[in-house]
Amino acid sequence: MLNLIPKPLHAIEKGGNTPFSRKTALTGDFNHLFDTLFPMMPNTDNAVENKLVFKTDSSMPSEAYHIICTDDNNILISSSDASGAFYAVMTLLQLADGNGVIPSVEIEDAPRFRHRGFMLDCARHFWSVDKIKQILDVMARIKMNIFHWHLTEDQGWRIEIKKYPLLTEKGAIRKSTALSLTGYEEHKEPRDYTEYGRGLYYTQEEVREVVAYAAKRNINIIPEIDMPGHFVAAIACYPELSCTEEKVDVSDRWGVLDNIACCGKENIYRFVKDIIDELCELFPYPYFHIGGDEVPKDHWKVCPNCQKKIRELGLKDENALQSYFNNVISAYLKEKGKHTVGWNEILEGENLDNSIIPQWWILLDDSIREKKWIEDGNQIILSLVDYVYMDHAFAIRPLKKTYSFGPEVFGVEDESNILGVEAPQWTEYIRDTQKLDMNTFARLVAMSEVGWTAAENKNYDDFERRLENLRGYFSSIHAPIAPQFIYRGDTVGEKSEEKRVEKGWEMWRADPYFEFKLMKKEEEI
Repeated sequence: MLNLIPKPLHAIEKGGNTPFSRKTALTGDFNHLFDTLFPMMPNTDNAVENKLVFKTDSSMPSEAYHIICTDDNNILISSSDASGAFYAVMTLLQLADGNGVIPSVEIEDAPRFRHRGFMLDCARHFWSVDKIKQILDVMARIKMNIFHWHLTEDQGWRIEIKKYPLLTEKGAIRKSTALSLTGYEEHKEPRDYTEYGRGLYYTQEEVREVVAYAAKRNINIIPEIDMPGHFVAAIACYPELSCTEEKVDVSDRWGVLDNIACCGKENIYRFVKDIIDELCELFPYPYFHIGGDEVPKDHWKVCPNCQKKIRELGLKDENALQSYFNNVISAYLKEKGKHTVGWNEILEGENLDNSIIPQWWILLDDSIREKKWIEDGNQIILSLVDYVYMDHAFAIRPLKKTYSFGPEVFGVEDESNILGVEAPQWTEYIRDTQKLDMNTFARLVAMSEVGWTAAENKNYDDFERRLENLRGYFSSIHAPIAPQFIYRGDTVGEKSEEKRVEKGWEMWRADPYFEFKLMKKEEEI
């Protein structure tokens, strides 16, 4: 059996081995890939010279590939585009697992979904350019093609905007960081009172560097500027953007905050458009995420400017005001050649531009709006919290549940309007790279198969076998997989799923690091 993740459509072992190393000459089409691919290939002693020939086959679907190990010890890769050629070599790298040969195979493969994404929250906690590049390297190896870069929050603004320098001079910095949910309701949660965030943001030059690095690995980047909620870091710098214009600090409280942008005043529209102007120069991929989630509208209900705007426009209510805001921003993004993406709460209003793409993370009101959105021929991205969110304990969300994700969990049978799937990694309670790695990589690998592999080819037990067999491979590319007892959720001493999840939530809320501590303890034994 071949150890490949994601599992391909069709794979045949022909018997014997075929050389694959840095002594393998890359020839044929798609030669602009060669400088990126060659350093990834095994550099082993006693390797045998041979050829890897790339051939364009325009009859194949986008991103698909066909590998044949020929009788003369060479390898032939056919694809219609550079993406397919690139993914074929990613498959060869797994088959080689650092050795100078691969099993002789014939493989035909193509992805299930076009959008196969991972979101990283770099606003609550900042992750270095080097760390992001390392994650991009792993994503490329498992055929994931979208990096959703969550750059702004109530607790920190993490990208340079030259027209508004306060956003990073002041908006990046908070006074303290909450460490768990214990005592949250009473505002008594344990805290680290060390200032956080000074200088922790991405310069525009660094953004260009990351975008270029991702592009060489067939990964596109979608930036997210969350609006009009989750906006306190911006309001702390420019109080006139809020309804009250009260001077506030960058928030050090996690959760949903009611101090949001005032969509009744024209300055917020100009502010957002200015930001879009700068970011569209940095991010070439034609998608832009505007957030739109968790927007409590208590301030809007009593704000003279918001109420005046609602009356002037003949809007039904405050939700309709958010839809108006979304449509204005979407129209501006269209002028820039961009599609607008937002979390699925954006569907709560009325008359939303149907070119906007909701990201379905939460079930609201029996999901009537989301299902109708799809049935009406509009696109959507699937990211349901109960399956794919990575920040919670494995006891709450074991790997098997993440692996089971797909349109079927929503009751959606027609996949034609599903743009794809995406797994977010929120980092309120993830403060260091070791914890980030433990929570992320096993799930990222599972999501690669969710996004790529045909539904009929998925089987969790088989996936787990391949994952364990590839544990050394993933370690070699700096993607350590959590121990099996961790990712199975066997950490709280409960056998029934209901009790395990209940106990998992209890333990995670008290100490989000409890599984990480168990893992470190196991490693010491």
